[in-house]
Amino acid sequence: MLQVRQLEKIKENRSALYVEQLDLNAGDIVAVVGPSNSGKTLLIRLLSGMLLPSSGKVLLDGENIYQSPVSRARIGVLFQEDLLYDRLSAQENLALYCQLHKLPRGRISEMLELVGMSDQVRQRVSKLAPTAQRRLAFARTLIGHPSVLLLDQPVLRKGTAILVTDEDLAWAGKCCTHVVELEDGRASSSHTHETERVGPATPEHRIPYKVPARKDDRIMLYDPGDILYATSRDGKTYLRMAAEEATTNLTLQELETHLAGRGFFKAHRAYLVNLQHIKSVIQYTRNSYTLQLNDKQETLIPLSKQSEKELQALLGY
Repeated sequence: MLQVRQLEKIKENRSALYVEQLDLNAGDIVAVVGPSNSGKTLLIRLLSGMLLPSSGKVLLDGENIYQSPVSRARIGVLFQEDLLYDRLSAQENLALYCQLHKLPRGRISEMLELVGMSDQVRQRVSKLAPTAQRRLAFARTLIGHPSVLLLDQPVLRKGTAILVTDEDLAWAGKCCTHVVELEDGRASSSHTHETERVGPATPEHRIPYKVPARKDDRIMLYDPGDILYATSRDGKTYLRMAAEEATTNLTLQELETHLAGRGFFKAHRAYLVNLQHIKSVIQYTRNSYTLQLNDKQETLIPLSKQSEKELQALLGY
């Protein structure tokens, strides 16, 4: 259905993204997994036709999407940003989208019901919870009967080809039929998974992994599952375990890349937290949040407003 061939994007005289071959067929759920700045968003912009490639092509049922507006219209896109109009109601947002894209408005009520928002049709977007805003953005993506969905969150819809981008390899292995790992704008590996698989599928080269850190005169190797959180201060990166703390030569960004797909979450620019050790999310004010961990000290970790929104979408609370 969707065929990608030798797709490349040159930015600032360097190849920012190159995909030799990628195929999506009806019913496929393909995950493109990679750390921040690996090219996931760039790939989606290219596959949606919003951005022209430097070379290569993307075909939808044999039609070049860059030369066919009709083909581009068959691709639904859900970006990380919801891109909704805050002053309009849920219903008005979908109506405006239909008007701009010359779509019939007859499916608006159906889509709102599909995402569980039939009781919030007249509610202004600014008054909706972040999770409801996300669902509304998804309803907008579906309203045009897309043949291909390009998403940053997992959604299963029979008969439609779906490409999802994410940083969580464990989730992708569990929910998707195919996983492509992206690193520095390149497909570093590709894995096909059986749909009957129950547990998360982790590529062999990801296991095992130990985080090296220094404690006194020793180099310690820590299991990622034992790490409560990592933080940077005074130019150093610290690993915090239940009973000890150690420094690592890895930067927080490098650590985030190494731990991609292992349940770690960037709660704050200076904190990388293991989701398995989060006990609760505490809201002090409208825009002030803190994570409470499940260690004996019940450690509190700052949580930025944007990260709280992302965590809420991730965990569905």
